[in-house]
This record gives sequence, structure tokens and C-alpha cells, in this order.
Amino acid sequence: MFPNAPTSFFSPGLRAGAVAKYLTALASGLLLLSGCAVGPNYSKPATEIPPAYKELEGWKIAEPKDAVPKGKWWEIFNDPILNGLAEQVNVSNQELKAAEARYRAARSQVQVARSALFPTLGVTRRAELSALAARTSRPARTH
Repeated sequence: MFPNAPTSFFSPGLRAGAVAKYLTALASGLLLLSGCAVGPNYSKPATEIPPAYKELEGWKIAEPKDAVPKGKWWEIFNDPILNGLAEQVNVSNQELKAAEARYRAARSQVQVARSALFPTLGVTRRAELSALAARTSRPARTH
């Protein structure tokens, strides 16, 4: 067939292996596609659907409270003692401040780690110094 081709390339074992791989792939594909066949006798199963959906007793429709304050949520109770306690905790809770500091530090570390994923742009003065050195270095004069 090809006079300059190596004889081992056209050996019967290699061709048989290639044919076997092709037939295996073809058979696998046909087997997978045959699993999708529904058949000519398919009929949709009958299911009972109620005419209207009815909720269970005691269930009520949600009433979103978008206008309610979300920062100092305890103020909706109009309790001056609770308000005073909440302010006292805000002022004197050192553990909360330490946790917030740890959270901010961790968030900063994540930002530093993510910054390695983006391209960087750098500027050096090496070119300036080289140009300056080239201008100032002159050969010594001989008279």
C-alpha cells in the first residue's frame, strides 16, 4: 500500500486492535442510545390532580416586614431596659471587638491571597539609573 512506510505500522495485530476499539465504541454508543428509546406502546400514566390547592389549617400567608429596622432590631420591643443592655454590651464587649478584628484580619488575608490571581504592573528605576550612568560616565581626557 505505502512502499516507504514501516512494516510494523501495517501489522495485522495493530489493525485488529484498532478495529476492535472502533467496534467497542460503536457498540457502547448504540447500547446507550437504545436506553433512550421509549417504544411505540408508550402511554402517559394517569395521575389525579385536585381542582384547587388547599393549605393546611393554621397556615397563613407571609407578611414581610421590610420597613422594620434591621440594625437595632431589639428596638421594636420598645423596652428601655433592653435598649440600655444592648448599648452596654456594644460599649464594653471586648470579645466582640476582638472577634471583629480577627474577622477583618482574615478578610484582608483573603484579599492578599486573591491578589496573586490578577496581573501585576511594576515599575523600576533601573532604566533611569542606567541612562543616568551612561550620561555621566565619560572617558578621561588626555591632553
